[in-house]
Amino acid sequence: KQRFFNHLLTAMKCPSLIAAIAAGIEAGHAAVVQIVSTGEALMERRLAEIPSEEWGDLQVDVTPREYVIDYLAHAFPTQLYEPFSDAEGVIQSRPVVDDAGQPVQCREAVEARDALIEHLCGLSPVQSALDQILHYFGTGVVAEVTGRSRRIVRRAGKDGVDRLVLQNRPATANLSETQAFQDDEKRVLVFSDAGGTGRSYHADRGAKNRRLRVHYLLEAGWKADAAVQGLGRTNRTNQAQPP
Repeated sequence: KQRFFNHLLTAMKCPSLIAAIAAGIEAGHAAVVQIVSTGEALMERRLAEIPSEEWGDLQVDVTPREYVIDYLAHAFPTQLYEPFSDAEGVIQSRPVVDDAGQPVQCREAVEARDALIEHLCGLSPVQSALDQILHYFGTGVVAEVTGRSRRIVRRAGKDGVDRLVLQNRPATANLSETQAFQDDEKRVLVFSDAGGTGRSYHADRGAKNRRLRVHYLLEAGWKADAAVQGLGRTNRTNQAQPP
C-alpha cells in the first residue's frame, strides 16, 4: 500500500513539474530532478511476463496497481454482521457464521468491492515520475543517472507511430549521461540515490553547462540526510552560480 500511494502522489506532481521544467528550459536554465524510486523492480517483473520478441512494441502497465487491488481483495470488509442485544439490553453487532462455523459474506459488500476493483482496473495507468519525464522530453534532452540497467523509452516507428521499446543501458551510462549534462548536450538531469552517489551536477566553472541549476526535490524519501546530501549535488564550490 505504501508503495502504491508513494507512486501515485509522486506521479501526481509530474504535470506541474514538467510544465516548470519546460518553462525553465525556455528561460535558459538547466533542470535537476531528485528522486528515490525508479520502478525498476516492478518493470522487471512485468517484462518477465512478456515474450522478448514483443519488447520492440510494448503494451505494458508498469505501475503498482496490483498492490492496491490485492489490498482491496483481501482487506475490504465483506463479512456479514447481525445486531443483537447483550445482557444489559445494549444493541451490539457480531459476525454471522453458517452451520459449519464459516463466516457469511455480505452480498452488498462483495458487490461494492468487486465494482471498486473493476473501476480501478479500468483507469488509465499512471506512469512513474521518471518515465513521465523521459517520455515527455525524450532521451535526447533528459540525462538519466540512476541504477537502472534498462528502461522503457518512446521511439517513433517507420510508420510515424510512437512505440514503447526496451532499451539496455551500459554500465557506463551514468558517467556518460552526467558528462552530456555538464557538456550542455542535455538540459535536464534526473538522478536517484543509487545513481547520484559521489557525483556533482553544479554549474562548474570548468564545464560548458554553466546555466542556472533549478533543483527539484520531487521525491525526498525516508532518509533526511540522503535528501539533504542530494540537494548539495547542485551547490558546490567553484560554481559559476548557485542553484
